[in-house]
Amino acid sequence: MRLRDKTAVITGAALGIGRACAARFAAEGARVVVADIRPEEGQAVADAIEAKGGEALFVETDVRKRADNERAIDTCLDAFGRLDILFCNAGVTLPKRLPESSDEEIDRVLDVNVKALLYAARYALPIMEDQPDRGAMLFTASKTGLVAQKNSPVYCASKGAAVLLAKALALDYAEAGIRVNALCPGIIDTPMLERFAEAMPDPAAAWQAYSAAQPMGRLGTPEECADAALWLVSNEATFVTGVALPIDGGFTAM
Repeated sequence: MRLRDKTAVITGAALGIGRACAARFAAEGARVVVADIRPEEGQAVADAIEAKGGEALFVETDVRKRADNERAIDTCLDAFGRLDILFCNAGVTLPKRLPESSDEEIDRVLDVNVKALLYAARYALPIMEDQPDRGAMLFTASKTGLVAQKNSPVYCASKGAAVLLAKALALDYAEAGIRVNALCPGIIDTPMLERFAEAMPDPAAAWQAYSAAQPMGRLGTPEECADAALWLVSNEATFVTGVALPIDGGFTAM
């Protein structure tokens, strides 16, 4: 029960890594706000947590909107009285070269992957500062926030921004006792990866290439990411801040 009596807001918690993290945090004792744009899937995650004896609430959240980010945090405060963990996990991808990327696509990626983090963190930081135990923040970045990949410049730029935002906030709030880190998944078997593959000219070949691209020779799992996320937000990592932790089967070691 490493998160006993803690509260957590997790965005993008209806599917993939977010869903695995919501379940794992709750299993470790956290009371969880499941924030996602998908009401049916998000409510199902909250219901599954409660069915196992945990506490969870679903809040329909479009992270592109400042007010929605703030409402998810307010829901946590109203229901549970405090905010211990803010995990900005929601993300979108754009497997296109820059000249092929429309204004609307660029805006969507930057809104979800960068501005949402700014909105949520800006609102949460004063709340955490006023709490005796302060808190921890975690941003889902990507291996592409550390090393680039072909045909995804906007996505790479957004995830690089997430990594540097975590590092900058970690420095600004180290003395206040608020830790900020970034999780950098490699190629993980998630619905997002499926959508990414489907956007490729040969989806089947792309899917095969994903496993082969990683030194360990397989896809990562959302549960493996949840294990790492749990450690970063727990008291086992109280001297860890400003870290961009790859969960990538050795990809960024190459």
